[in-house]
Amino acid sequence: MNSTQVERIAIACTILGAAVLTWQLTWPDWQSADERVERIVELERKVGELAKAELSLVSQTTRLSEARARRDRECRLIPQSANVAELMQALTLEVDGHVVRNQTFTVMDRPTKEAGRFEVLPVQIEMEADFTNVWSVLDRAEGLSRLLRVSGLEIAMDDSEHPAQIGPQALRATLSLDVVYAPPEGGEISP
Repeated sequence: MNSTQVERIAIACTILGAAVLTWQLTWPDWQSADERVERIVELERKVGELAKAELSLVSQTTRLSEARARRDRECRLIPQSANVAELMQALTLEVDGHVVRNQTFTVMDRPTKEAGRFEVLPVQIEMEADFTNVWSVLDRAEGLSRLLRVSGLEIAMDDSEHPAQIGPQALRATLSLDVVYAPPEGGEISP
């Protein structure tokens, strides 16, 4: 072999060695660059999904607050206890002996289960008063934020010995209410 051929072989080996060395040094970076590009595309997709999820969350939160406001406007509260004392306080009229002669609250029976987790406590209000005051008790019951069910109303003219004390419209009224409440799970029934 002459020196020219040796030089050519040496140059070819050098070029080949440089190409192999370049390939060995750059191929892992190209491969990781491809993986990183795929990861970037995946992350951009997830960010896009997060933006959609955020818009959906904002929309759902708005709908939930509107539904809660509607519930608060249209539905009655169902407390965890019957709290008859508070109910009596809200529905009690001032007994003056003339316009309202008598008003009595009576818990009629033990609470009963209704519709699964709800309890119903029957309460009866007996009163001797004029029609306006009987109506005001009904109106007050309707105005309460808690759930009550009027289960009965009996009104009769007062035929006692002194009906004139409460005017020409002396009435005896018996108003039956069902006090609805939802005791906590596992809780005992308590009026």
